[in-house]
Amino acid sequence: MAPKVKYPQRMCVVCRDVTDQSDLLRLSCHDKKFNIYSGTGRSFYLCFGCIEDEKRTLKGLARQCKHGDMKYLSTQLKEIITDVRKS
Repeated sequence: MAPKVKYPQRMCVVCRDVTDQSDLLRLSCHDKKFNIYSGTGRSFYLCFGCIEDEKRTLKGLARQCKHGDMKYLSTQLKEIITDVRKS
């Protein structure tokens, strides 16, 4: 019998759904600005389903980064999504 492989499970900060780490986008917040996780500092995860629901996602990101400017967060999120889709 083959051994069962366990994949790391992480939680989306918006919907609180626990899924495989490979199915989530890992971001970090530094100086009230978020970007793709670079390997240092604290990070958080977003599922791709929550990225589509912009209003709900922006509230979660504002809470995570302690930032109130939704328009600024929206433009940052759109830039990160386009970078992720290109690569």
